[in-house]
Amino acid sequence: MDRTRRSFLKNQFLGRAVKLIEDVTTSFKEAASDSDYFDSYETCYPLISEYSYFLDDEVKELGIETSGKSKKEIVEAVYGKKGHIL
Repeated sequence: MDRTRRSFLKNQFLGRAVKLIEDVTTSFKEAASDSDYFDSYETCYPLISEYSYFLDDEVKELGIETSGKSKKEIVEAVYGKKGHIL
């Protein structure tokens, strides 16, 4: 039996599989925290207050309809289209 092949399987393959699982778990947690961010006005208020200066430009650039929407809904739409703010 060739020990180098077994060593490769143990060290490389399994190590990379564990790293992949850790990365997926981290990404899932970040996505969950992003979705919770807009659950209430209080949690996203700092973003809304600081972002309001640039909101009109972003809305025009992205072609978002703003009639009848609150600032929170508009910021959430911009975030949804861009995946980030600014």
